[in-house]
Amino acid sequence: ELVPGDVVKLSIGDVAPADLELLDDTTITVDQSTITGESLPVDITKGNTVLSSAVIQKGSAFAKITATGKHSTIGESVELIAKAEQMEESHFQKAILQIGRFLIVLSVILVFIASITLLLRGEPIVETLRFAVILIIASIPVALPTVLSVTMAIGASALAKHKAIVSNFTAVEELAGVDELCIDKTGTLTKNKIEAFTPVLYGICNERDLYTFALLASEEEDHSPIEKALYAYADAHGFSRLHENYTLVSFTPFDPEKKTTEAVVQKQDGSTLQVVMGASQVVAAQLDDETSADVSSQVDNFAKQGFRTLSVALKHESDERYTLVGIIPLMDPPRDDTKTVIRDIQNHGINLKMLTGDNHAIAAFIGAQLGFGKDVLTAKALQKLLKKNDKETYDQIMKVDICSEVVPADKYHIVETLQNHNHIVAMTGDGVNDAPALKKADVGIAVHGATPAAQKAADLVLLNSTLSVVRSAIELSRETFAHMQSYALFRISETIRVVVFIALALVVFEFSPVTAAMIVILALLNDIPVLAISYDNAPEVKKPVRWNMREMLTVASVLGFLGVISSFTLFYFLHLSGVEIAIIHTLIFLKLDVAGHSTLYLTRVGRKHFWERPYPSLKFFIPAFSTRLIGTAMAYFGIFMEPISFGAIALIWLYATIWLFFNDFVKVQTYKLLDRFADR
Repeated sequence: ELVPGDVVKLSIGDVAPADLELLDDTTITVDQSTITGESLPVDITKGNTVLSSAVIQKGSAFAKITATGKHSTIGESVELIAKAEQMEESHFQKAILQIGRFLIVLSVILVFIASITLLLRGEPIVETLRFAVILIIASIPVALPTVLSVTMAIGASALAKHKAIVSNFTAVEELAGVDELCIDKTGTLTKNKIEAFTPVLYGICNERDLYTFALLASEEEDHSPIEKALYAYADAHGFSRLHENYTLVSFTPFDPEKKTTEAVVQKQDGSTLQVVMGASQVVAAQLDDETSADVSSQVDNFAKQGFRTLSVALKHESDERYTLVGIIPLMDPPRDDTKTVIRDIQNHGINLKMLTGDNHAIAAFIGAQLGFGKDVLTAKALQKLLKKNDKETYDQIMKVDICSEVVPADKYHIVETLQNHNHIVAMTGDGVNDAPALKKADVGIAVHGATPAAQKAADLVLLNSTLSVVRSAIELSRETFAHMQSYALFRISETIRVVVFIALALVVFEFSPVTAAMIVILALLNDIPVLAISYDNAPEVKKPVRWNMREMLTVASVLGFLGVISSFTLFYFLHLSGVEIAIIHTLIFLKLDVAGHSTLYLTRVGRKHFWERPYPSLKFFIPAFSTRLIGTAMAYFGIFMEPISFGAIALIWLYATIWLFFNDFVKVQTYKLLDRFADR
């Protein structure tokens, strides 16, 4: 029922119903971490904005509604998530369609030529159509999407063992090509838990005295995040029970206007003390000028290091001014393994950017600690860039390592800008504020403890608090990609090898080199080893990988046409030698089976020679070798074909092996030639 212009009263515990502008000349404390990702509550003063869904923690005030529904900050986030859901096809889907189109067009053209040739030579129409249908079924890669999906499913299963749950299978392939990783700071790089660090002490007081007075000036129940940090530090150092030696006379809870808590306590000798704890600048105003100046200097130094500070002071009955006890630095610290994992991810060829709702100083300090670099872009500067041309915005985003004070829409637009310039982008996050960017990214990663909104928007959900899971996921996804690429190369080359050879033989020699039944058997035997590719050992890759269709189609075509040459040469020799057609069929069948499955050893290692590491796993080698043995047994015993002698079988194996080494040499040289052209 609320509309812009309405006035509402905000009190402790209320949830802001819309974006609001504070009207009263007062200060309230709000927790809007779900929207901005800030690790601590913030103080809002007159004229400033309270974001929709923020929780009022301290104070009360009247505020005017400035935006509601989808026009509010959180509403814009929901709109962005909906917009991101209308994404175009993934890189994986595009690759499958390209491969499929190439093979279908090639197969249809060659089958058409072969069919016309058969008809012109007087073959019956029914027999010609039967042969054409069988050839199309054997050559068109109907199993391609299935095999690649199974490969990704196996990759997802491997990720699950590393505590990473995949909700979108294509993310397994997309993660292998990620070259930009945008990381939310709070809860991802850091623990999302305020901790107290070594304090600065004043006068004759020690650390034990400081924490005794700090706990006296803290709430006994319903601890705020800061008070939880104080109690945790005191527990760890054995100070937590010392404040019980004092009797609490009166306690003034945190006042958002004064920004302090106060306590009056009685010592065991009957004298009383006044203790004040709060924002260092406020406490400093109640000290002498010299101490006040020193506090300001210390606070500035801490701020440069990314710390927020809390000061504690006390006053005896006879004193006019407070005496400073100490300054306590506070921070949401990085996770223990974050720096090491970040360095490892960077060594995998991935550029990292930290996105945070925290202020410039905290962002810069945490970024420097973790090895991100020092170039920081604030949200205000980013929003000005977004109004300019896309190229200028992109250039500036690429120059910086950290974006501070950003809201959900800013994270979304950063991801979108990078994607628009041909980057594959991953995004990590844990809060509602991260959901739009998680949905927009090619791979959205919800870290341990993420909100349901973040988990729903993500493609990958981490169940372990350590960031090393991300590193493991990247390595496993690249292994999975290598398996998919190996299969795609084999499938393309195999289709060319079989279809072009049969069509060429029909045109030149007026009869098929294999029977229709043999084509079906070859197709069935091919499916056994290719399913085992997913369990093979994959080469280690130190940089992002993605589908290079020009390179893949070139290499696959070279291997395919080498197979055509080797098969046609054998067929030509057998035909000239006057060998019976039935025996030729068996010999060619065996050659296509043995040589075809040998091609798997060439495609599995990419640019390397097939005898180099990594060696084939047993789960891959046994199916790949056994299918050749099955084909050999069928040829020897004459199953669905004319039987041949053991000597003929040995010659075919030798012939196929010689071509295996020759094909491997040509494959390696083809890759080198392609790399040479790519460098120019």
